[in-house]
Amino acid sequence: MLSSTSVITSFGGEREAKPSTSYKSVQNKSSQSAALCNSEFKRRQCEEMKIAIGPRLHDQCERTVTFEEYPDMSSEALESALGSAYKHVYGNAHVMDNERSTSLEAQLKDGRISIQDFVRGLAKSDFYKKNFYDKCSPERTIELDFKHILGRTPHDQREITKYIEIQASKGHHAVIDSMVDSAEYSETFGRYTVPFMRSWLSQAGSAQSAFNRTAAVCLGYAYSDKAIGINSKLSQGLKTGQADKIVFPHASKLNFSGANLILKKGKPAAWIRKSATILTIAGAIEVTRIILTIAFSAFAS
Repeated sequence: MLSSTSVITSFGGEREAKPSTSYKSVQNKSSQSAALCNSEFKRRQCEEMKIAIGPRLHDQCERTVTFEEYPDMSSEALESALGSAYKHVYGNAHVMDNERSTSLEAQLKDGRISIQDFVRGLAKSDFYKKNFYDKCSPERTIELDFKHILGRTPHDQREITKYIEIQASKGHHAVIDSMVDSAEYSETFGRYTVPFMRSWLSQAGSAQSAFNRTAAVCLGYAYSDKAIGINSKLSQGLKTGQADKIVFPHASKLNFSGANLILKKGKPAAWIRKSATILTIAGAIEVTRIILTIAFSAFAS
């Protein structure tokens, strides 16, 4: 039986299981300036209510987080947050210097926007549209939106259908706004934490199928979402309600990391054992041949 740790390691998921990245500009004035959108107005109302830490009803106040009072404000945190945001929102795709969103980066550095709005801007960029909207089927687009914005795969077909309807009637930017302004996003990442893939580790209320579906859309260290197809990887499983089968990346079957190539779980690797068996048999045959040759020579003389 495979442990969750072995599966995570084979897919490169241990990177996703590391502590999240957060950043807040020292110059951030968002709390003093006027709210420019409905979601920001609602969030500030929730902050003023001073709701205690712990479970609550979303209809009481759907937007509040408990950890964003302590984000990192260092320049190192800024660079780390920028790299993590590009990597996660752009699906591990390589981004050239001329494809970076320099305007959004400047606004983040100046404190005019938060990480939350930086993520929103990346998901609405021409790079994102070209790679994850124009070239993909509607189901694949929404599947990737869930991964890049909310850090998880869709729970069921109803979620896919809901956002396809929003996309058809209001456009893809409306899908991005709906996810970024959702209670789930605010509660999980807040304004200053870069989204990350959450389903590698068990979370409250998450089904086993979430882990399997995460393995289906995360294909290892060097995978890129823009290069692994335009059709949904979860379509069949979502429609049938069944968990996707975990299929290991081909490269995960080969382990070239020093001693791990020789030892596995404290025992010699299979190829070592097979080679030793072959050499033993060949040696026994050769020794027998030598003994018989000597005996025959002695008898003949």
